[in-house]
Amino acid sequence: MIVLEKTEFERLVFAEESPLAVPAELTLYGNGELRILCYSFAGDLCRRFEERFSADPLSHEAVEWLTDALRPLMEPFGYDEADTADYPLIDYRPGSALLTDTAPAVLISTLEGERWDGELALDEFALDPANPVDRMAVVRDGEGRIVCFAGLNDVSEDEGFCEMNVECAETWRGRGFGPACTALLTSYLTGMGERVQYLTSHLNEPSVRCAEKAGLIPSARIFPFVFRKSGEDDGAFFDHLDRKEE
Repeated sequence: MIVLEKTEFERLVFAEESPLAVPAELTLYGNGELRILCYSFAGDLCRRFEERFSADPLSHEAVEWLTDALRPLMEPFGYDEADTADYPLIDYRPGSALLTDTAPAVLISTLEGERWDGELALDEFALDPANPVDRMAVVRDGEGRIVCFAGLNDVSEDEGFCEMNVECAETWRGRGFGPACTALLTSYLTGMGERVQYLTSHLNEPSVRCAEKAGLIPSARIFPFVFRKSGEDDGAFFDHLDRKEE
């Protein structure tokens, strides 16, 4: 199935010269269904791809074919590098055997006064106590510092799911804290009728283990064809993602 990207988002990528562009994204569901999200000018190309590679769309041959075919469409816009190394991503969703022993993880509704014992700054998360969906599951050390958490990357009204992000301070890994936080936040959100997504690269083995130990199950594999402008910072691209979610 071919789905065209939102016109406004596609326009923003080129009009504001985003350093990243994703002209095509493949989603292969567990039942074998293939969804191709693409920019308007790549629609015909993706239809040819679907006709040719629908039996095995994530094979090396298929990925190489589509990358090579997209390249001449992207180079005139300045996107001269293609990134396929870390893909596909695995899309995990809650399973029937979700982890129930989630101690010592707890839910919090604000980060005010909290401390983090890792490299990732928690101030990138803005919890809203008035929004019952906007919560974080955390594990603290003996001094009250957060050493592991599961939070939401994104609450998307358009897509209707909560995308989860999990992080554990290096010296605290291997104790089951990541799965505990993941399962606790997942259980809380699904109990409110929300849909939860845990997205990770197939190469990120610790993240894959965390999802599966928490009781999540793979529902799809996602392969975005990411094109970059060489020598430019990726950061501005996420501004475009934020606008897309507004």
